[in-house]
Amino acid sequence: MADYTQTPFPQQVVVETTAACDQRCIFCGRTYMSRPKKTMAKETFNRIVEEIARENPLTELWPTFMGEALLLHNRVFDMIRYAREIGCRKITLNSNGNHLNEKTIPRLLDCGLDRFIVSCDGHSKETYEKIRVGGRFERLYGGVNLLLETMRREGRTRPLIEMQFSVFDENEHEVEDFKRFWLQEGVVVKVRPKLYWSGNVKGGEYRVKTDGNRIPCLWAMDTCAIHWNGNVVMCAIDCDGKYVAGNVEAQSIKEIWNGPLKWIRELHLRRRFRELPEVCRTCPDWDVKRAQAFFTIQS
Repeated sequence: MADYTQTPFPQQVVVETTAACDQRCIFCGRTYMSRPKKTMAKETFNRIVEEIARENPLTELWPTFMGEALLLHNRVFDMIRYAREIGCRKITLNSNGNHLNEKTIPRLLDCGLDRFIVSCDGHSKETYEKIRVGGRFERLYGGVNLLLETMRREGRTRPLIEMQFSVFDENEHEVEDFKRFWLQEGVVVKVRPKLYWSGNVKGGEYRVKTDGNRIPCLWAMDTCAIHWNGNVVMCAIDCDGKYVAGNVEAQSIKEIWNGPLKWIRELHLRRRFRELPEVCRTCPDWDVKRAQAFFTIQS
């Protein structure tokens, strides 16, 4: 059952430490977005995580939005370590995995992460490289296997490793093989439906178009999303910043969450979807959290 309870502070804060990426995935909103693709200032990031630690240390911090955080090299690990040291207790990083190697893995394991998600979307070289343009299949699988081998050798159980597979027409034939392979490695596997990234990515039919079938969007209800310039946008899939609720340089997250974004949540709760700002009103991704997670029970 979905939890539609209003909370005084977001349950998740997604932070765009960088909008830079070395892949041009055919179904990623970043590939098509028009806004500048820059990197967040250290002072802005520190302000964000300091407020999270102060207001609700159990709010889940995601130091990635529409970019590849591992392109920041040691800087991103220092940012995560700082967030952990000042009191953030749930930190999740997602990545395309192409920068996992002998240099990055030790820092990844020591910076204080709770969960590390690798977005893959393919279980063969042909399929993977067709969808994730610029990625290298052997480098990805080799890097993840090295990460898992290192964790086993050192007896580490954290961060939790999660392999993510977004389903498209081009890769749906590989879902079961992907699940089988990675479950044998003892990691969590998440399979989720296609995203349209609030309309940035075209193609296919939207899942549900009528108000009668629509439910409040969990992205809107529990997540605060912040671009590299400090703009707080509609949600974690408003990649182009079509709706800006405020900026953390001028206001606190809590003020924005309980101001413009609370109004958005109230409209969702009252099923007044026709009154939402256009980016939310016409978005087909309100049921994005239908993703399924699979894992192996350890004896």
